[in-house]
Amino acid sequence: MNIFRGLAAPRRSFFLFGPRGTGKTTWLRGLLRNALWFNFLRTQELLAITQDPNSFRRKIESLTSGSWVVIDEIQRYPTILNEVHDIISTYGEEHYRFALTGSSARKLKRAGVNLLAGRAARRSCFPITIHELQQSELPLQIEHRLCWGALPRVFAEPDTAGKIDFLEAYVETYLKEEIKEEALIRR
Repeated sequence: MNIFRGLAAPRRSFFLFGPRGTGKTTWLRGLLRNALWFNFLRTQELLAITQDPNSFRRKIESLTSGSWVVIDEIQRYPTILNEVHDIISTYGEEHYRFALTGSSARKLKRAGVNLLAGRAARRSCFPITIHELQQSELPLQIEHRLCWGALPRVFAEPDTAGKIDFLEAYVETYLKEEIKEEALIRR
C-alpha cells in the first residue's frame, strides 16, 4: 500500500523524530534513494562504526558534494553526532547533508548529546493523517481509524488478527516502556 506522507523535505540536514511504526525509514527510503545509509539497527553495521569511528568519516568524505547521508536509529550511537557536527562545520551545510532518524528526541536530550543546534532542522512523523489519506486516494474509513488507529502498519494490515497482534506487541514493548521510563525520570 502506497500512502502519501505530507512531510516537507528540508534541503539541509535534519532530524526526523516520531514514534516507532510511523514510517520514518520508509519515507526516507523513498525520498533519499541515492543516500549513503547507516542503519544502526543492524548490529554489524553499528559495531563496525563503534570499533572504527574514523571509517564513518572516511565513507562520508568519499562522497560528492551535495550528497545525503542517512543515519537511521541515531539513538543507538548518539555520540556520532559530534562527528556529524564537525563534518558540517568543516565542509558547510550544503556539502554533506544528513537525515537522522530516531523515535525520541527526549532520550537524546536526556543523554546530553549534541543535537546540532542551528545546523539541523527538525521534522516529526506521526500516524497517518486524514489529509495524507485523501492525497493517497484511500477511503477515510473513520470507523477503522477510531477502532485501530492510524499507524501505517496497522492501517495496511488486512487481517484483524494481524492488527491485534501488532497493536498488542506495540503497546507491551514500546508504549509501556516509554511510559515507565518517563515516570522514572519525573520522580
